[in-house]
Amino acid sequence: MDLKHIIKEYNTLCEDNDWQVFHTPKNLASAVAVSASKILQHYQWITEEESITLGRIPQSRERIEAEISETFFYLLALANRTGIDFEQAIANKARKDARDYQGAPD
Repeated sequence: MDLKHIIKEYNTLCEDNDWQVFHTPKNLASAVAVSASKILQHYQWITEEESITLGRIPQSRERIEAEISETFFYLLALANRTGIDFEQAIANKARKDARDYQGAPD
């Protein structure tokens, strides 16, 4: 996956539809939360076992994929709007977690 290419395509889509005016950090952060809650709706009121197998049901999988993708796009847009390099932020977080969480103690 080439994030820079995806960001460029998403930015073009936003420009073509004049969405940039709505893409303030506050609005994008709200959109991330709303989109994430839409993912959670698919898992609400089902058992742990059912939640594990839900993604194997084609219709459910398609809906969940769409919500995950939407959430990801909003995260990319928020990072872009705030000047955060998404790839670098992920790398930094991975390094920090590797330092902070060395695995379960023996």
